[in-house]
Amino acid sequence: MPRRVRHLLAVLSTLLALAAPAAHAAPERFPPLPDGTVEVRDEADVAPYLAAWKAHQLQRTFALQAPATANQLAYDVRGYALDLTFATTTSTVSGTVRVQATVTNGPLGTMDLDLAANMVVDGIVSGGSAVTWTRVADVLTVNLDRAYATGEAMDVRVTYHGTPGTASFGFTTANARPLIWSLSEPYGARTWWPCKDAPEDKADSVYIRFTVPTGLVTASNGVKLSATDNGVQAVTRWRESHPIASYLVSIESYPYTLTTDWYRPTPTDSMRIDFYNFPESVAGAAAVQAKVKTMLGAFGARFGPYPFFDEKYGHSQFLFGGGMEHQTCTSLGTFNESVVAHELGHQWWGDAVTCRDFHHIWVNEGFATYAEAIWSEAVGGASAYHADINLNRYYGAGTVYVPDATNEARIFDSNLSYNKGSWVLHMLRHVLGDDVFFAGLQRYGQDRAYGTGTTEDVQAAFQAVSGRDLTKFFQQWVYGEYYPVYALAWSSAPAAGGYDVTLTLRQTQSWQGFTMPLDVRVTTTAGPRTFVVQDSLGSQTFTLHVDAEPTDLALDPDDWVLRQIQYEVTHPTFDRAVLVVNGVDWANYGTEITTAYTDKALQGDYAIDFWDHFAAPAAGYPATLPTPLGHGPVPPGVLGRYRNVIWVGNNFNGDLDSWVQSPILSYLRAGGNVLLLSRQGELFVTDSLRTYLGINFTNTGATFTDCVATRPGLVNMTRTAAQSLCALFDTTRTRTDTQLLFKTTAGFTPQRGLGVIRVPVGGAGLRPNGGRFAFVSGRPYRWTHTLAKANVNTILGQWFQEPLGGVAVDGPQAATLSLAAV
Repeated sequence: MPRRVRHLLAVLSTLLALAAPAAHAAPERFPPLPDGTVEVRDEADVAPYLAAWKAHQLQRTFALQAPATANQLAYDVRGYALDLTFATTTSTVSGTVRVQATVTNGPLGTMDLDLAANMVVDGIVSGGSAVTWTRVADVLTVNLDRAYATGEAMDVRVTYHGTPGTASFGFTTANARPLIWSLSEPYGARTWWPCKDAPEDKADSVYIRFTVPTGLVTASNGVKLSATDNGVQAVTRWRESHPIASYLVSIESYPYTLTTDWYRPTPTDSMRIDFYNFPESVAGAAAVQAKVKTMLGAFGARFGPYPFFDEKYGHSQFLFGGGMEHQTCTSLGTFNESVVAHELGHQWWGDAVTCRDFHHIWVNEGFATYAEAIWSEAVGGASAYHADINLNRYYGAGTVYVPDATNEARIFDSNLSYNKGSWVLHMLRHVLGDDVFFAGLQRYGQDRAYGTGTTEDVQAAFQAVSGRDLTKFFQQWVYGEYYPVYALAWSSAPAAGGYDVTLTLRQTQSWQGFTMPLDVRVTTTAGPRTFVVQDSLGSQTFTLHVDAEPTDLALDPDDWVLRQIQYEVTHPTFDRAVLVVNGVDWANYGTEITTAYTDKALQGDYAIDFWDHFAAPAAGYPATLPTPLGHGPVPPGVLGRYRNVIWVGNNFNGDLDSWVQSPILSYLRAGGNVLLLSRQGELFVTDSLRTYLGINFTNTGATFTDCVATRPGLVNMTRTAAQSLCALFDTTRTRTDTQLLFKTTAGFTPQRGLGVIRVPVGGAGLRPNGGRFAFVSGRPYRWTHTLAKANVNTILGQWFQEPLGGVAVDGPQAATLSLAAV
């Protein structure tokens, strides 16, 4: 479920999602995020949206967290029985909760339960006798009828009433009809019912009896035992027979339309699927909900049988954005196909096996994000799988393991807990091979079935199946930061009736070394030949024998490793003026981007050549753009022909990967100039590029309202729409040859930089005007076009020294220029 937002619950009333679901990989407009932002996203790229909501929810309930008391550590919950009545007119809950537990460290004369301080306790019975109690903050201490020894069973009934806090429970309306909903993750169960509110102690079973006003239909966990409505009250009884964490116990109650489907893994086995939809949503949700039974089969084949097959699966619609993986009954706020797949994947990874604590949240969220890719593979094969997983690349700082489990934004960081977490599994799949990998995944599910898991449990399961020591892998990718950066050189010579290819690999990153198997594909006159080399050193040389003359070599050609490859711009000619590279998705941004190019806001008045990350827009390219020279990453040979590159980035639908796989730093050091225009600049200007540029980012995911020019020749820029999801930096630079171009003065104290350029003294390569790197933060298509065009002209002419006539000031360079690897 749901990058780093904090707002009041009141915004949830705007989140109703009634639009028909799009086909997989089609754009869809999600409900607003908690800050009110509406973002059109490719539906395969849902981690930022889901993480935003979960971070929002966690922030609202994290204050409730308290360390388990010594008393709570001394008993194990065996079961709960909830008999609760909900009144929509008074927004109250009342009833009795029975707690059955076994003493693990006796004797115990008291039982500590979690219950919000505002809830009123009416009476407590222990062992059949009325007993007293005390309260300190949100801990309810029950004075048991006697002392219980280790191994003995305790039985306590708490009768209470009150108004639940709005962080984890809601009495609201949708379409002018009452809606009751819960969302207790992580520590919100205690706000509406007394329990031991700790995910590591799952109850073996839960019995549920919910009474609501007449006309409301109630969805909850497990098997529905009965449902009656006498015209005054509606009573529904449920039983969850499998272990369940307290935060997964749920209620959604509304005048739902119930639609039923069936999952049939064999001709003789079937499981009921229940969809509880707002009446207005039934038609729009039907197409994606019809795919759920196929998803169940696809995940069952890969993850093992659906863990609650003897009960059910289903969805209940509510107003919270994204979804919440309530056990056997996901709560959904959008009918996006990838969200549906993500939440269904949680039934294995998050519900049947739950992270033991939030340090290891990736075993919930990374696994569920990986499930999205597995669904893509089931529908579209290997190419669809790789397209999906490639959207999850993250090259920034931070460990997948969460060091600070009190930081809600860090726990639900979509880059680390979701996206990089999914890449851990993607890479492990290639390290072990499909058969061993999926056997290991199922072994983890079996070993920790209906319990909890950690990174170490995942590692142990894969080691048991593979017989391999995977310590280095998990230390590198879960507890370590970043990724390997490979520089390579190769040559060939005739040998033994064929050719020996000598490959030298160097890891050039500064943070940590990596031990990884790497595919090497050698293209020969007789076709491709593929090898696997085990790379583990700072510099390593391999000899590969092929049977025909080699013509090319590619490292990790199928993208199985989260890495960067330093291709070198070795023979630049710089005989052309400007190359514009587009990284904004035409389909999703429409006239925002086409009119920006039509108005020359992004290329200025210069004659340009053009390169596109994306396929051509449906209506054709704007007339101001020439036919693209190519698509995807820009090869070094292409970059080296241009004195200047304008890169129009966006980090949406994969364009960041084209930037990462293009040799930008090598191009700069060879003498090329780069103007980067993009939101989420921290993901483009990472580590070595940030050091080269001379800035330190201070704000990421920021929204700013003004852009003030700080150098003569530049003009202030106004916005045409929200400048959101942007990166700002300290106005104090770390290099003396770096100049501030633009800053934001409104809303930030101190003021922050949003435009900067480095002008290396003496230039770079053999170009005295080369090596200049300018970055302007912001969505490039949302600056007022006339103002953006004027600034592009100024940066190219005044700082890059590129005349409008296109004749180089310092002339083309000798073709013999060669640059050593970084």
